[in-house]
Order: sequence, then structure tokens, then C-alpha cells
Amino acid sequence: MGAEAIQPEKPEGPSERPSEPAAEAPADDAAAVASAAKEPILALVAIRDVGIVSALLTLWGTADLWAESTGLGLATLVSVVNGILVGAGITGLAHEWGHFVGARLSGATAPLAPAKGFLPLYDFDFQKSEVSQFQAMSIGGHVPTWGLVLLLAWALPLDSPGRIALVSAAVGFSLFASVVEFPVMSRVSGGMAPLESLSKIDRQTFTTAALSGAVGALLLAALL
Repeated sequence: MGAEAIQPEKPEGPSERPSEPAAEAPADDAAAVASAAKEPILALVAIRDVGIVSALLTLWGTADLWAESTGLGLATLVSVVNGILVGAGITGLAHEWGHFVGARLSGATAPLAPAKGFLPLYDFDFQKSEVSQFQAMSIGGHVPTWGLVLLLAWALPLDSPGRIALVSAAVGFSLFASVVEFPVMSRVSGGMAPLESLSKIDRQTFTTAALSGAVGALLLAALL
């Protein structure tokens, strides 16, 4: 009867040892890193919107010059329509940037939206931001809005229908935004949660704000 061969024990290799679970970053940290990686570059978004404002003002200015140099009724109509659209458009864009700057300066969590879109400009994180930061964000929207109205009224001689339309439309949008948002800020100042206060905005609110803006713009145009 032959002796059985004794096989020497093989040393455990690195691949045969039980692997230790890798330390994982907390879910919140991972989400924050992923969000920061996806956020567009602020300077590029700013350049995009400055380009949009420049193009809109150039379009309006061309129509206004056409109307002034020719006196044609069609040219005047085009300059007025352009003035309304451009005045409301650039004021609305200034309003959104004011909200964003107010949120960022207060330290709120407000990442920029993807650059391929246009509006909304950013996403305000209600869960990670304080009530005071919401109020700063809200107030911030109205500083450049009414500031732009004053700038346009100071910089432009209001002696043509197109220029009057531009300034009046800027005032109309500013009134619209104020009628919608000031009650929200007032309710929050009284102790209501920001999201609950925002939920009070309904169709009637927008209807009242739109009428207020339209009437204000028309009255200003008539006075000028």
C-alpha cells in the first residue's frame, strides 16, 4: 500500500483573501458632488444672457431708428411692438438674475439650471435653505427690475412711440412681478413657510397681476 502524497498548503493570495468593503462617501456628499459637476459655468450663462439682451436691444433699436427716419406707420407699429416685447423681456431676465444673485449672496443652495435651457435660471433648494435666504432671494429679484426701469427712463429720451413702449413695458412687467411676489414675502414674514406661501399663488393672482401691469403700462404710455 503506497503512501499518499501530502500536498503542501498554498499560501492565500491577495485574490483569495476576503476583500474589505470600500468606504463609501455619504449619500448627501455624493449627490452634492454630482450636482456640482453638472452645474454649468456661471460666466458662460452670464455671457449667453448678455448676448440675448444685446440682440433684443439691437432689434428694437433698429425698428425705432426705422420709424424715426421714415415716419412710416408700419415702421412705428413695428417699433412699438418690439418695444413692448423687448422691454418686458429684458426686465424679466433682469428679474431672474436678481433672484439668483440674492439667493447666492445669502448663502442659499441655488444651483444654476442646465445652460441648454433658458428659464428657469436656477433651482432654489427649499430643504437646504433658510427662510431668511428665501426672503433674500425674493427681494433680490426686484432690485434690478426697478433699477432697470430707472436706468431706461434716465438713458432714453422718451420722444418716440418705440421708446415709450419700451419703458412702459418694463414698468408693466415690474408691476406684474411685484403684485405676484410681494404678498408671498409678506406671508413668509408673518411666519408662513415659503412653500406654503408660494402655493397660495393661483390663477386669480396671475390675472390680477397681469391686469395691474397692463393698466400701469398703458397709463404711463398715455402720460408720456
